[in-house]
Amino acid sequence: MNIDNVAWHIESIQEKNLPVDEITAYNHMDIYLRWCMENDLMSVEFTERYWEQVQPFMVDLSCADLRSFIRDYLSGKLFLSLFNDQGEKFSWYYYGGNDAPYYPSDIDDYALQYFGPERYHSHEFQDEAYLFIPFDEEYYQAMSKIIEKRFINWQKQNFDVDTWKPSDVAQAIMKYLDCECTHFPSMKNDDPIISAYSYAKRDSAHKGFVPVLIKADDENLWECLILNSDPDSDGKDGYAFDSDKVAEYRKKMLATPIKDGKVVLDELIEQRKKEAENGKAVLEELLGRRKEEAEDDNMDWEEEILGEMEGGYDNCRFSSYWDPHTSMTYPLILAKIPVKNPWEIFAYLPFGNWNGCPDTPQLMAAAKYWAQQYGAVPAVMTNDELEFTLTVPIPEEKAMEVAREQYGFCPDLHANASISTLANTLRQSTVWYFWWD
Repeated sequence: MNIDNVAWHIESIQEKNLPVDEITAYNHMDIYLRWCMENDLMSVEFTERYWEQVQPFMVDLSCADLRSFIRDYLSGKLFLSLFNDQGEKFSWYYYGGNDAPYYPSDIDDYALQYFGPERYHSHEFQDEAYLFIPFDEEYYQAMSKIIEKRFINWQKQNFDVDTWKPSDVAQAIMKYLDCECTHFPSMKNDDPIISAYSYAKRDSAHKGFVPVLIKADDENLWECLILNSDPDSDGKDGYAFDSDKVAEYRKKMLATPIKDGKVVLDELIEQRKKEAENGKAVLEELLGRRKEEAEDDNMDWEEEILGEMEGGYDNCRFSSYWDPHTSMTYPLILAKIPVKNPWEIFAYLPFGNWNGCPDTPQLMAAAKYWAQQYGAVPAVMTNDELEFTLTVPIPEEKAMEVAREQYGFCPDLHANASISTLANTLRQSTVWYFWWD
């Protein structure tokens, strides 16, 4: 079975009249074949049949150009029978299908990093940026590390077969979202999940959606979604809901004015305060409330609440989708929410408005502010947890300010750490974690 055919790539070069030599269509195939040869994943038949051609390469693969070999001896194709049993299984998992992780998508991700988003998505490359990556040892070494990571994760992988099929509540959530969704079963290693999210995020801005990972088997989340968007239905009778009312709710939420810049968190607590003049004022008001609460509890604000900026850690991995009882992920849904801006996902996923958790307009306001200020994007959601992802951590000089904002937004953050400890974590982290009791 073919896992790649150069004809597919040459066709794009010719149809789009790309200014590259057709030999570049073999670049990524060369990299994969070389890695498999270096890691003893080739079949005995391959070695015996092509020994005369391959033996000179094996002396020093770093100097080998396998592109002409693939062209002249493999008819421009990579197929499963080239590999031994382990190589065949890994190649089918990583290269042969279209699921995540997926080798061609990793090549595209590398092209995005190499050229940068603006150039990658420009007309210059016509969606074929991978053909323009310089074919050199740097390219191979970078991709070699990625393939190695995928291989190790694949060897560690294990799935809960009982969760392959989406549960009733997972199917209801996907029907409710009414967008492209992918269901993931419970698994030991989250590489497929992170890969799929990364691929979706790469294409999101140019295809009009925002990707979000959602806990699938979550009755409480389902109840929150329905109570916020269709309160006349309890969502329990066969997970029924009124799609027209849900659509109207989304329309209303998306039409809610959200001010730009620092004018962000208007109406953070609608039932306690009139519409705020700006989002920053809302956060400061919440912080004032926390100070009053601390005084009522005879707690010293500076020492016990703020504390020293120490004791933090670098949080760069999602945590809310892990089941602590099984050390496996919960079943998940990757939803491509059809909105332009990341803060608008809360119109489709109105999970708040209970206990201390902000309601939909407040979530949208806060998310917009943090997106514009720091590039923070909502990424993972359960019924009581929310995680944001950032490209880079916030500047150290902003850490205390953001920690104070997050404490006002989610006071349960202080359950295990002071605001200063949170600040020390934020300055090192590309993931923000929130949890409401």
